[in-house]
Amino acid sequence: MLKSLFLNLLTVWLCAGRALPAAAAPLPEPVVVRFSEAYELSNIILALTPYGQSDPTEVYKNSRYYREVRAYFAPVMQHSLLQQANYSRKEWDKYLAFRTDAYAFGFNAQQQLVREFAFSAQGSTRPFDDLLDQVNDFARVSGFRAFYRRHQPYYDSLVVAYRQSQRLPEVLAFLTAELGPAQQAASTNHYAMVLSPLVYRMNCHREVQHVPTDFAMVPEYLLSGDLRQQPTPADVLTGIHMLFTETDHGFVNPVTSAYGAQVRASFDVKKWDAGSGYDKSEYDTFNEYMTWAVYDLFAYRYFAAQAPLVCQNWAMQNESRGFLASRLFNSQLRELYAKRKKGQTVRDLYPTMLAWCRQVQPTLARPAIADCPLQGATLTTGLRAHYVITFTQPLRELASFDVLLKTDQPASRARRVVLTRAANNLTWSEQGRRVSFDLELANNCRNTLGLNQAWFTDVPLSTPQGVDLAVYESTIKTEVRLP
Repeated sequence: MLKSLFLNLLTVWLCAGRALPAAAAPLPEPVVVRFSEAYELSNIILALTPYGQSDPTEVYKNSRYYREVRAYFAPVMQHSLLQQANYSRKEWDKYLAFRTDAYAFGFNAQQQLVREFAFSAQGSTRPFDDLLDQVNDFARVSGFRAFYRRHQPYYDSLVVAYRQSQRLPEVLAFLTAELGPAQQAASTNHYAMVLSPLVYRMNCHREVQHVPTDFAMVPEYLLSGDLRQQPTPADVLTGIHMLFTETDHGFVNPVTSAYGAQVRASFDVKKWDAGSGYDKSEYDTFNEYMTWAVYDLFAYRYFAAQAPLVCQNWAMQNESRGFLASRLFNSQLRELYAKRKKGQTVRDLYPTMLAWCRQVQPTLARPAIADCPLQGATLTTGLRAHYVITFTQPLRELASFDVLLKTDQPASRARRVVLTRAANNLTWSEQGRRVSFDLELANNCRNTLGLNQAWFTDVPLSTPQGVDLAVYESTIKTEVRLP
């Protein structure tokens, strides 16, 4: 069965990057990784709907498990539930609620799903409750519980593989050494990770019975089952990020609270937060910055070769969430950590880090594109476009930087272009407020130029103070229609 596919991967995970130290003794377990029978049922139902089958990113389809789902449930593909739960991308809230709310249900002695505790992922939107009779009928006529029992060894193996690939024991040892013991919660566990091999989009974080819980995507290299495509160290490090940045809240948050007065005095949330949604609490924005920055310290210690680009990608991703100076913040913590005195830990660096926050925050302002004549324009005289982009504030005048160029032509692929003075006439003016360059575009389509596109950009554009140009939002769309 699928269980055997994971065994050969363990040596790759254990060898990727620098060797990590083994934990000296068992640690209190702040994170539980688990499957849920009702949650898996909801994911199977959604995977079988017309939307689940047709959408390329909602359900992970490149696995033996998905093929077994399709084969086993083929006799019930005409069940009315599959049309009733056929949510579209526009109905993402119903899709997410149906999928996630199932976690609150379990089978009783009569083989019926019943609600076991109060939980609603999307407030008053409760499609799983609304369709519960049909869900129970689908589970009965399809033989779902037999399918789930048959695949229990696979689910158990995936939990082990997930924990191993995310380096959870080593992460806990690192966090304990740097920040002290994890915060003790009222419940047994600080965090729960709920998995399904079918989830390919929309990580969901919610509090369930006072336990912060992530309904998480599993790294693709664990799901594909293609042993010819073994994960690279960069894959491993990238995949670790989600579990790491959830786990370390249990370590970071209590330290932040211990320095609460200094955080309130030194960290002005309005300066650091551009609409993340975390700004309603006095500590949440700072904790998000710090949890992602501590990931960098782990990455640079144990994955030195892969850390610069992987950490940059994640920092830019965080900036797209509204944490506008994430890359700058991370860089400062790395610098302080590298220069720390013997015996100092991350916990000891809090006062110095907060003093820096207070000093730098008056200069924080996220730059954006103010003007570009090619925005929305149509070229009719040639393919070589001359871009002149004006920014809302000066940027560092880089001798070279990269952009992402894609078209709306069917099956076209985005391509990364490195701009230089020699090849593209790259020129800066107005003390970094304006840049110009030439670029070859494609005919008979819309060309979209993207600057600071996380996961594609190697050299980000930023202010002299170190705040990046708005991530994902910095795009210019130009039509080319030559006769």
